[in-house]
Amino acid sequence: MHDPALDDDEQPDEEPFARVGPASELPPGNAKMVPVGEYDIAIFNVSGELFAIDDVCPHFAGSLAEGTVSGETVSCPVHGWCFNLRDGTMPNGRKSVNTFDVHVENDELLVSRAPRRPV
Repeated sequence: MHDPALDDDEQPDEEPFARVGPASELPPGNAKMVPVGEYDIAIFNVSGELFAIDDVCPHFAGSLAEGTVSGETVSCPVHGWCFNLRDGTMPNGRKSVNTFDVHVENDELLVSRAPRRPV
């Protein structure tokens, strides 16, 4: 059961990061969706830099991991809505998606179980 007194929605005995697979299976130029708790998270490798955002486009629920990446922007494969991979915002600022911390430890991809807090 969720204890609201815990910081960052962490449960007792639950690590703040989830192991989601070998980093070597996500080479530059690729993306993949991983389920972590109640989230589907899209992880992108852009020229060796990792980004993690909510996989579900708020417009029509398209998988952003299946979208097209240009620079640090991904466009949804359903209707082309674009989101910045760093902060999850749309260029026009109307909508955004959650972003997550992601890093590599001993060739293992680790992604935060909770989204970053908006700035």
